[in-house]
Amino acid sequence: MQTKTPAIMEAISFSPVKSDVHIFIEKEQSMFDSTISKAFHDLQIAQLLNGANIRKRCGISPVKVIYDLFHIPFLMLTTICIFVRNQIDEAIGKDVYYRFLDNANYNWHLFILSLSKRIEKKVTAKTTEKEKKLFVVDDTITEVSGKMVEAASYVYDHTVRKSVLGFQKLVIGLFCADRFIPISEKICMSAKKPSKKSKAVRYLKKPKTEKIKADSPGAKERADLDKNKLEKTLSLLKEAKKNFRDVGIVLFDSWFAFNSFIIRLKAIGLDVICQLKNMPKPNKYQYNGMNYSLNALYCSRAKSKMRTVKKYGYKKATICVSIPNTDISLKIIFIHNDGELNWHAFASTCVTLSSKEILEHYSKRWSIEVFFKNCKQYLNFGKEQMSNLDSIIASDALVFMRYLILTYLTSLANTAFFETLEKHRMNFKMLTYGTRLLNYFMNQLKFLVDQICTLIEQGCSTEAIVALKNVFNPCQVPQLEFVNLK
Repeated sequence: MQTKTPAIMEAISFSPVKSDVHIFIEKEQSMFDSTISKAFHDLQIAQLLNGANIRKRCGISPVKVIYDLFHIPFLMLTTICIFVRNQIDEAIGKDVYYRFLDNANYNWHLFILSLSKRIEKKVTAKTTEKEKKLFVVDDTITEVSGKMVEAASYVYDHTVRKSVLGFQKLVIGLFCADRFIPISEKICMSAKKPSKKSKAVRYLKKPKTEKIKADSPGAKERADLDKNKLEKTLSLLKEAKKNFRDVGIVLFDSWFAFNSFIIRLKAIGLDVICQLKNMPKPNKYQYNGMNYSLNALYCSRAKSKMRTVKKYGYKKATICVSIPNTDISLKIIFIHNDGELNWHAFASTCVTLSSKEILEHYSKRWSIEVFFKNCKQYLNFGKEQMSNLDSIIASDALVFMRYLILTYLTSLANTAFFETLEKHRMNFKMLTYGTRLLNYFMNQLKFLVDQICTLIEQGCSTEAIVALKNVFNPCQVPQLEFVNLK
């Protein structure tokens, strides 16, 4: 009996460390970042999806579909179609993703609200600071290129100073523990809509509003399209107040600063910190028994009281007024920066706060602007290229989910949001390059194996042996191109 030498025994017992290639071939685990997988498990995403009626009777589970769609912007891709062409597992077709996003029975609004509540608890548990929690409200515009997109309308974009075709998306979020947490979104539509001139057969079909159930989330979203922005803002804040009972202040800019709106917010138990603008007709302020517009209040009462704040170098005056015919008091702070012609006014219904605290709280409103910028630039916000309203709502919910999970990972690592974002973008950029390189290698190997199998089937064993040896000699691999297979 032949005994095995120590060298042979060492070779048999040797077990190399598995590389990404081994994992890819065996398909026993995902090649994606395990940090995201752990976050999905810790946040119980599958449970939240089921609670929002986002479930399927058969096929690929919703959490697997969500997990795939989560990574699209991190793979430097923009659309589902491009993702399907570049994904590792080619067994999943793009129709699976499109049908999933197009389902009107899925309550994405509830899913994001539940996820934001869970992340808010985890984020605040990581800090010992008792910082005041604040609601933040603002809207942003996303453009579309097709006139056949459902619910698209012409909205005025003040950044480009013209009307654009797209959506005005109203967002409410929560600022706590020095982080912004998006809570919910509503799509606002103007009265000016594009004229649909297409006579294609597919656009003459029965509208989807007549196909879906009247009590489905998709039908309710379409019914809310006719409401104005202030009504939608009030409904979102009522819902947010029920879910976050310890939050009592909302921040917004001067567009929302109508006296009638402030009165309605006070009725639901919310104080306001906002910027004001001169609106003589809807807004009057009562001071010493007389009603003033904002501009008249500044010229006649506040201008003479302006004093320089030495530490910051601007002039400030504070006046307490009331809203006419109500018992609501306002503390108005007038600010005038050196070198500027115009002055600015900020107000708060919480008159117990100092001027410094009001201005510091209002500065937190900028967090929602940063949220919009990050989502549009890095998380594909407004780049869904969908024509159906349900798909657009679902795509926006995915953007919110990406931002929420990154916020959660940021709190765990105690780093800035942008650092966490860039880290995962770089990781997936390297993964994308490695995957494509691996696919190229596997295709080349398959080509060579097919060549050798064809030679063996034709009885050319000598040529097959030569070709097999040349597989491990890169300098001679191109010789296979000259092998006669006929």
